[in-house]
Amino acid sequence: MNLLQTFWGLFFPKICLSCDERLSENEQFICSSCFNSLSFLEDICPICGAPETTENCNVCKTNEFLFDKACSVFMFNKVVQNIIHEFKYNEMTRIAKFMGALSQEYLERFQPFDHIDYIVPVPLHKVKKRSRGFNQAEYIAREISKNMNWKYLPMLIKRKRFTETQTKLNKEQRKKNVSLAFKINLKYEIKGKNILLVDDVFTTGATANSIAVALKEMQVNKVYVFTIGRAL
Repeated sequence: MNLLQTFWGLFFPKICLSCDERLSENEQFICSSCFNSLSFLEDICPICGAPETTENCNVCKTNEFLFDKACSVFMFNKVVQNIIHEFKYNEMTRIAKFMGALSQEYLERFQPFDHIDYIVPVPLHKVKKRSRGFNQAEYIAREISKNMNWKYLPMLIKRKRFTETQTKLNKEQRKKNVSLAFKINLKYEIKGKNILLVDDVFTTGATANSIAVALKEMQVNKVYVFTIGRAL
């Protein structure tokens, strides 16, 4: 470590994005204690990806999902929430590589999807993207694409109208908010293909459903959904 690095580490130490503890040299973004509190999401519903303790998924009983399968790396706990918040709102785009590596480990271990033809980020409206400066889903999808050797198609789906943030909306409001909000770029031939949608968090599935409708109209084979966090 050179003098500049020593100085920087002394006065601007790396801290855990979750608990604010100082990180050791071999820790990245979160401390070992917070990292060890995370566990891959297993034993999930084969359709919506919700944690499943019975044969019949309670989430699927009260929702109609139009995609073919969804799964998430982790439950959306405080650690995951803090990491994603820093990623989305404090422009810590380097976290994408960290998320991409965890996603790769999950996908290789559980192999939840059949053959993937294209991996596609859930798009932001151009106004929101300009305001934030980037689309977090693009960064995550790009990293997964590189790690898994899947073809990345960031321009396949466009958000054709501006929608308010889904964060504070209930299930019905979310569904209405994103209804008919997306269109497919017709320059791409996707008939009969398997499409993997990528986003940061799965909450009600309203956004994924809206996109699935648009994709199914183009006669795709399967629409899969993959996120870092799964909220309940």
